[in-house]
Amino acid sequence: MKIQSMFQKDIDRPINGVVKVMQDDQQSLKDELSEYIITKELRRHFATFFDNYIKAIDTPTDKIGVWISGFFGSGKSHFLKMLSYLLANKEVGGKHAFDYFADKFDDPMMYATVQKCVRIPTESILFNIDIEGPLNKDKTAVLRTFAKMFYNHCGFYGDDLKIAKLERFIDRQGKTEEFRQKFEEVNGGPWVETRDSFAFFEDDVVEVLQSVLGMSEQAARNWFNGEETNELSIAQLVSDIKEYVDSKGDKFRLLFMVDEVGQYIGDDGDLMINLQSLVEELGAKCMGKVWVIVTSQEDIDSVTHVKGNDFSKIQGRFNTRLGLSSASVDEVIKRRILSKTETADTLLRLNYQQNSSVMRNLFSFAPGTIADLKGYSSEDEFVEAYPFVPYQFKLLQEVLVQVRKHGSSGKHLSGGERSMLSAFQEAAQKFKFEDENCFVPF
Repeated sequence: MKIQSMFQKDIDRPINGVVKVMQDDQQSLKDELSEYIITKELRRHFATFFDNYIKAIDTPTDKIGVWISGFFGSGKSHFLKMLSYLLANKEVGGKHAFDYFADKFDDPMMYATVQKCVRIPTESILFNIDIEGPLNKDKTAVLRTFAKMFYNHCGFYGDDLKIAKLERFIDRQGKTEEFRQKFEEVNGGPWVETRDSFAFFEDDVVEVLQSVLGMSEQAARNWFNGEETNELSIAQLVSDIKEYVDSKGDKFRLLFMVDEVGQYIGDDGDLMINLQSLVEELGAKCMGKVWVIVTSQEDIDSVTHVKGNDFSKIQGRFNTRLGLSSASVDEVIKRRILSKTETADTLLRLNYQQNSSVMRNLFSFAPGTIADLKGYSSEDEFVEAYPFVPYQFKLLQEVLVQVRKHGSSGKHLSGGERSMLSAFQEAAQKFKFEDENCFVPF
């Protein structure tokens, strides 16, 4: 039997090894949701998160920070993205996100908890701060990025806070449609498509402000040329967020899901304190209605060199901490790529019974070698891992870690599901025309 015929899923199918939080085309999302594997480790993290999250539904709390850490490729971005789609229960490919998870939670209690959380009206703002953040990283860069993404979410122009504030003011007056209509009459182009270059249309904007808001020409020009309205404080942003959340009803939740915070902040203590102050203020004012969930390589202790009281304050803002490792990477590979058909299962079991002693001799390591380097311990393990050998999962991970450490060209490699998935898939593809007596060499 050819190796390529043994797998339940086509070994040549495209697998997105690198999950990007900003990639939101329907096909990618559908693949990510349907192929997501909840390993034993992830089950524990889902349980921790939802236990804390559901408590805040009934009891107001200021503990709204979640810190997800893990090496490159440990699956933290994928975990964040799945949480975002699950909690907001967005529709993907004609199904709600929760429906994709119906058979993934094997604990009925946990399934019921997640179901209760999903029923609450929720919106999530998911973004990579490294991509969305401003290039000039001054001490308010985190605040400005949160403001930009929040106003964008509300339908305003978050890239320019001056415009966003104007749009918000017009919206409060209930004149958004009137303003946009009038601007298109005067300018000829739709406001939403033109606002990014509003500086070139001073006369048009001034005329519309006079007409719709009843401003004098002088006042409208003063606003247009003023600089001060571009400033924003944490208190003001949190006040705007609170007003938005309160307008949506008692149970409503808003989630800021921020990828790569650790990488963005680096060892800049000012940025970390900016994040801490924002999370602190959101917790105190919104009392559990707004959550901030971030990812970072490594845990919170390793992100910044801030020491002493400041540091313990920062840790205190992120009470829920989830550390993802690549320990379950072999489980992901076995279930996503190496799942066997019934025929292959029967054939491989027979093969193992006939050749187990030969395989024990083939894959025996000298006394004193690492305990993780081992051959097949059982018939089940043989069926799950074939055409690979158990020691290869651990060893390849170690090799990738060392290549990353010691070679500049290896910096993009990861020891987690990312590079491991593609490595095992490509290796299996190279040997797909071999029969059941072949092992893929390391």
